[in-house]
Amino acid sequence: MPYLPVRCARSAGGEQRMMLNLDRALNRRIRMCLPLVLVLGFVLLAWIPLAAGDAEHRVNASMYVSRTEASPGDNVTFWIWVDPLKENARKLVVTESTLDGFIVVSSVAPDSCLEKTGTWVCVQDDLRPFTIEVHVVVDTGTAGRNLINQARIEVWNSHGDNEDGEHGSSSPISVSAGVRIVPASVVEEPEIEVQLSAPESAIVPGNPVTYRVSVTNRGTAVAHHVSVVVSMPETMVFVSSSLQPVWQDGRLSWTLESLPVGSMVLLFNATLPPSNGVDQVDVGLAATYGDGEGGKIRVETSPSSLLVLPVPSSPLFSPLPLGIIVAVFAFVARSLFVPEGPIALPFWKGTGADEIFLLHRSGVLLRHASPIPTRDTDSDIVGGMLAAVRMFVEDSMHPSAGPLQEIRFRGGSIIFVNGVNATLAAVNVRGSRVRFAHRAIGFLREFESLNGSALTKFDGEAGTLNGVDALLNRVAA
Repeated sequence: MPYLPVRCARSAGGEQRMMLNLDRALNRRIRMCLPLVLVLGFVLLAWIPLAAGDAEHRVNASMYVSRTEASPGDNVTFWIWVDPLKENARKLVVTESTLDGFIVVSSVAPDSCLEKTGTWVCVQDDLRPFTIEVHVVVDTGTAGRNLINQARIEVWNSHGDNEDGEHGSSSPISVSAGVRIVPASVVEEPEIEVQLSAPESAIVPGNPVTYRVSVTNRGTAVAHHVSVVVSMPETMVFVSSSLQPVWQDGRLSWTLESLPVGSMVLLFNATLPPSNGVDQVDVGLAATYGDGEGGKIRVETSPSSLLVLPVPSSPLFSPLPLGIIVAVFAFVARSLFVPEGPIALPFWKGTGADEIFLLHRSGVLLRHASPIPTRDTDSDIVGGMLAAVRMFVEDSMHPSAGPLQEIRFRGGSIIFVNGVNATLAAVNVRGSRVRFAHRAIGFLREFESLNGSALTKFDGEAGTLNGVDALLNRVAA
């Protein structure tokens, strides 16, 4: 059967021609729309997993760390960032794992979170992201380790069932951050500390007080150009020092070219004049040293405060100077008209002095030692006169002269051994006076150490003191 050409078919009738044109148009449109249909299909396929994922994960979370490398002793901060995604994710429980290698210092969380031992229960009013901040310190012995901090975030349904119908919380999300621990680098630098102290809690006008200045280098390098400055009130007078300072305008200054690692001690004596008008004296201490980079570092300590003990006021015409003059005249007269020997007593065999008086700093006689009871003489009066002589001479001299140590006259002498709160007065010391004083000061210090508080707050009763007889026996031996 012969085929008719298309052009012949066109002439046969209009109906067949229209059907051919429609088929061509449909085929052309399908070929043009097919790529668009495929694209829409891929979009739908991609959207379905995303929608399913949002339904599965109701919260996003991450953990950040302030530094990824640290050394033992360094401070590190972790941030736990939480972002609720769903309306039913308002109640969250954040649990931090045990921090192995870290020491927790503190943590900061929103007011909507309640913390208890590394667990935060957070109830949010809205779906806003929040952060929990944890501050830690790297523990010792962790160098060379990689320390990991982990946290778990879960949504807790207050109705008891989650979206999948399971009782309790949903699947938790775990986040973590790590820190690599490296050995600490040693920086050699000085570190100066200063301390000021006095053995007494009170000062008696006219009596020197010994202050102790401790300068310590606790760093790892030598400190250079160290300046130590003691500030004293204008009423105080500098007496002496173990290392001569610069004394100007109430300030004692020592300059040290270098101070190695370790400690050194500076001692100085200061006193108050009898007429000072103050109830308390405060002495300050500060030091400066170079930081190795051309700058200066200043350190200081709290002031040392001493109470000023009141001095009994004397009448307008005091008999004290007259008594002192009489006492001194009596000693000198006896040395001129009486043969050499003891002032008032015969030779005391087997002892270091003819008479020994133990006096409190106030002038009160604590104990008197003599082989024979003193005739026609009250030991309290003699002891008071000796204390008056000593105080008169010391008040008459410049404070830089120091305390009275000895009175000599033809045929005899009086040795004064001065402690902090007590004084030994020995009449007619036999043998080496220097050796006697050296031994006596050691015994006196032991006695003051035994009765420190009782001597400082002396109530006038010598019977409350311990070791008085033992002290005098050791001095007299």
